[in-house]
Amino acid sequence: MSIREKPVPQATVLENTEPLLRYLQKNANSADAADIFQEAVTRVLEQTRQKPILNPLAYAFTVARHLLMRIRNHPAEQPDELVCQSANPEEMASMQQTVELFGQTLAAMPALRRQVFVLYRVEGKSRSHIATLLQISEEAVSKHVSRALADIQRQIDQQRVV
Repeated sequence: MSIREKPVPQATVLENTEPLLRYLQKNANSADAADIFQEAVTRVLEQTRQKPILNPLAYAFTVARHLLMRIRNHPAEQPDELVCQSANPEEMASMQQTVELFGQTLAAMPALRRQVFVLYRVEGKSRSHIATLLQISEEAVSKHVSRALADIQRQIDQQRVV
């Protein structure tokens, strides 16, 4: 038996599953994330019984991605399985105030700072793309984004004090 063929104790197959758990929490609701995590780990453990896996965490990520795609392609069809996603009235009012505050803060920003921020944070453009588009340096893009975030944070902090 070579080193690679030695059976790996199941307790050590997935020593650090935190990256997988964070990935699932980011890409699925909490119930689905827990179910997919459990299924992925179970499949890895079952597979290691049949033959060794060189990178169990990568295999678990692959399984998790496939399960996420399956959930997204086949949403719950039963009415009792549908979950109401709407917030309660207090949360809605709070969110509305936050959106209004954010809009006011954006409107008060210098035009270039606002434009850079929207391109970067809302539209997801890269710094290099924005720099090329607006004919400014990447460093200037970073400074505009930082200053915009500071403006927003300052407004949020002032709102909390009031």
